Amino acid sequence: MSKITLEQTESGECRFQMFHYSDYLREQAVKYRELAAAADDALVKREFFELADVCEQVANDIDDLRASG
Repeated sequence: MSKITLEQTESGECRFQMFHYSDYLREQAVKYRELAAAADDALVKREFFELADVCEQVANDIDDLRASG
């Protein structure tokens, strides 16, 4: 699954950017791990790590489906 976005640069130019949803999920996983590292509460920390794991698992599944055709 891919996503296409349209961005406008500071100079006013428009450009299209295409990225795979799996890449987005991996970026989210990184953010969740950063939040987990900063969390003081053990329960909150665990929840963020679990969210990161789910994002990684779904991203891997998407990539596997894309690779298989």
